Amino acid sequence: MKELLTFGIFLALISLHVAPPVGKKEPELPANETGTVEDKQDAEYFRYLSQVVEVLEKDPEFKSKLHNASEEDIRTGKIANYLDLVGHGVRLKLDEIKRTEVEYQRELLRQRQDFMSGIERNYWNPIHHDNKDSFEMEDLKKLLSKHNDMMSAQDAKRHEEFKAYEMEKEHERREKLHNMTAEERAKEEASYKEHREQRSKHEKIHEPGHKAQLEETWEKEDGLDPENFDARTFFNLHDKNGDSFLDMYEIETVFLADIDKVYNESNPEVDLRERSEEIERMREHVMKNMDKDKDGLISFTEFMDETKSEDFEKDEDWKPLTEQDQFTEEELQEYEKMLSENPHGENVKQEASPKVENH
Repeated sequence: MKELLTFGIFLALISLHVAPPVGKKEPELPANETGTVEDKQDAEYFRYLSQVVEVLEKDPEFKSKLHNASEEDIRTGKIANYLDLVGHGVRLKLDEIKRTEVEYQRELLRQRQDFMSGIERNYWNPIHHDNKDSFEMEDLKKLLSKHNDMMSAQDAKRHEEFKAYEMEKEHERREKLHNMTAEERAKEEASYKEHREQRSKHEKIHEPGHKAQLEETWEKEDGLDPENFDARTFFNLHDKNGDSFLDMYEIETVFLADIDKVYNESNPEVDLRERSEEIERMREHVMKNMDKDKDGLISFTEFMDETKSEDFEKDEDWKPLTEQDQFTEEELQEYEKMLSENPHGENVKQEASPKVENH
């Protein structure tokens, strides 16, 4: 049952961001249909993707690979690399689905239902492909890469939620000060200032993914001779499942030596929400620099190319979140205004509630 469960996870991941799956329908939309352009595009995407997944489920070779695939393999589209294993009959069926989809989209355009026309938004759609007759590995990768784009949007949303979380903490701190005597307030402010100063006293944090950070991980985490750093060996050590790619979880293990300089979990005062967010932002930084094809993975070639670049040798100080302002005074005032207009604060505070992830 695992293969069915895995596809269920896959479809669930997609459906978190798009409209519910819809059945095959005639290419006709009522003039007064509600919903944004994005909603309609996402519904088209999910409908086509569901048809492709349904056919792929029927191939035993592909299902065998899927049985051993991680959720990350599916989310990033790496599972598409196994499309060449599927049988001839399944490939023919996929070709048929693609050709039908192209005709379907053409009919929508003829009916002036042109909400799918923007290629920059709909690169997954076969009507925009040079090859409109056969379903290839790139077709599946493009379908799944849309989900990776959705994850990028999630990162942006996560930044906003973290900002709200930090504003809520500062709001509560100021409320606490407001209810103190002048003497208590002065003592608390002095303690707060000292705490911030202490947190800024730490070893240098290296720029994520650059040589200095990898060398430190090589020495402290991998236990190897710092004088003999080798990029190829480093990649193989951290490619835990040996698939010649580094996924987001494998990448994040590289940051732990630096993360513990500021967010050591043995310190009871460490905010685990901040620790989690720091790891996520380091991951974003590395993926932006190394993940050239934007598939959510770092291939061996992408990694080695980066180690040969001039930028790889540079080691800019990485300033942790604890030493950065996450919001302006104006944003905090606007947040507090929203709280005052909603005394119970459920809607305002919902995004500020901590959601700690273990790494």
